[in-house]
Amino acid sequence: MSESAGHAEGSLAALYETVRLLTDPGQLSAGQAVLVAASALLVGAVLWSCCGRQNKVKLRAEFTPGKVYFHAPPPVKAIPCLTPFGMKLETYLRMADIRYEPMYGRSMGPKGKIPWIEYNGEAKGDSGLIIEFLNREKGVDLNQSLSEADKAVSRAFTKMVEENTYWGLVRNRWIDNFDQLQELFEVPWLVMFLLRSARGKIQQTLWAHGIGRHDKDDLEGIIEKDLKAISRFLGAKPYLMGDEPTEVDAAVFGQLSEICWANSDTYLHRIVTVDCPNLQAYCNRIKDRYWLDWDRLTKKSKKDQ
Repeated sequence: MSESAGHAEGSLAALYETVRLLTDPGQLSAGQAVLVAASALLVGAVLWSCCGRQNKVKLRAEFTPGKVYFHAPPPVKAIPCLTPFGMKLETYLRMADIRYEPMYGRSMGPKGKIPWIEYNGEAKGDSGLIIEFLNREKGVDLNQSLSEADKAVSRAFTKMVEENTYWGLVRNRWIDNFDQLQELFEVPWLVMFLLRSARGKIQQTLWAHGIGRHDKDDLEGIIEKDLKAISRFLGAKPYLMGDEPTEVDAAVFGQLSEICWANSDTYLHRIVTVDCPNLQAYCNRIKDRYWLDWDRLTKKSKKDQ
């Protein structure tokens, strides 16, 4: 899936977190500038991980048996996780009522990507494979009420949003609106300077995927059709497959949540909030049910909302 083949956003979220540890959001002194310049080699190493190589991870020495340690980038003011696969996996953990501990930071998982988990002393990568693993390990089946046909439809929607719609989000965020990322990521200007090289890698990944070969209008038309397909299938139902949430809702919410709360003033946000208001209501429904700590995580006050 997109994570293992080129999950750029997760890797780059770890990248800007790495650099943020070495900088100060205020003006840099001469000594700090030297330190940051010396860190360029480290940044290059993290950029290399964006290419999807296998990664050796350092596991915690002590762990609680049966507990999931969830590795993801830290929350920002806009959203609890800036990668849609992180939002997907954490929403699944909440839906399935699986005990977990967030491990916010920059560490990459066994596939060289983020999010990932530690479980009983082992590292697991790829959100979809993690969910399959935890379903077996914990005896969870959020799809138990679905027919075989419904399960097939669920998989088709999951693959659509993760293998197609996702790349429209990547293009819109990293290419078309790159200048807005500093505020979204909450990082100093120097980080954005370094991230420009990452932007070039993303353009290459989009081209290799195929979606980057379309011009802007064609690509936006493709993604609009994806979003409107979800809207039409959802209709007036509370969740995609009916009255109760299933696995596909975690996947779709993971992508749509980024559009709703971390992609304002874009054509994607307009589609989800204006053209297809049932998608915004759907996102709010999942947020209100499973993310009661959203405001605490994003450190929002009523004044901010």
